[in-house]
Amino acid sequence: MALSTTFNALHQQSAPLFLANCWDPSSALIIEQAGGQAVATTSWGMSNHQGYKDGEQLTFDRVLQTVSAILKVITIPLSVDIEAGYSADQNQIIKHIIQLADLGVAGINIEDKPSHQSSLRDIKAHQALLQAIKQALRHNGFDHFFINARCDLCLQPQWTEAALHERALAYQAAGCDGFFIPALTDTTMIKRLTALLSIPVNIMLLPGFSDKQALAELGVKRISSGNALSDHVIALQESATRRLLEEHTVDFLFEQSVRATWLSN
Repeated sequence: MALSTTFNALHQQSAPLFLANCWDPSSALIIEQAGGQAVATTSWGMSNHQGYKDGEQLTFDRVLQTVSAILKVITIPLSVDIEAGYSADQNQIIKHIIQLADLGVAGINIEDKPSHQSSLRDIKAHQALLQAIKQALRHNGFDHFFINARCDLCLQPQWTEAALHERALAYQAAGCDGFFIPALTDTTMIKRLTALLSIPVNIMLLPGFSDKQALAELGVKRISSGNALSDHVIALQESATRRLLEEHTVDFLFEQSVRATWLSN
């Protein structure tokens, strides 16, 4: 079974698909070996771990290289966060996605807020983009490639539930396979959203908002950890580096052993 088909099926389980987010081959391999059913990249984490800020400052070529390296060490489905597509040109965005599909990626997240602007893309323009992406994927034989339409409405200064429903229905009509709404934590709104849509709803965990069972009862089908794991690893590295340079000792660095089994072994 193709990994894209497997990935689609994981969104139809009785329990939500829980995704830990990776940023490089080792983090992806650790997630698989820890029991992850699938893995998704975090653009924030991938950028940070290569010395860049998020917001498409890392080039798509670098993203492609990293994704290719990840796919060489894992066997589970991989979804890639492509931000707003790494281009303002629709044809170039589609080309990027086909390149990822050719590599063996199972799906993508694509945002409706271009990185160069503070507001969301016009709803009709984004709907047309999603339709064009889906059509191109089918034309190239990637019928089961999973498009997770990320909506950044709840990250805007002002928004309404009516506007959220309008975008959700428009993206669903465009043929996307999932609807991702980070920063939505109102449980009543989440329940109404999952009842409104026939495609899986994806919610991102936040501090104090991480009850998987409660989200499952609201009808959520996919749960993402976002950049939390990446930020945690960087914070640990910062703390350990300061201690190393201040105390001039390495003893504390060997208090925990690495449990991952590397392919080279």
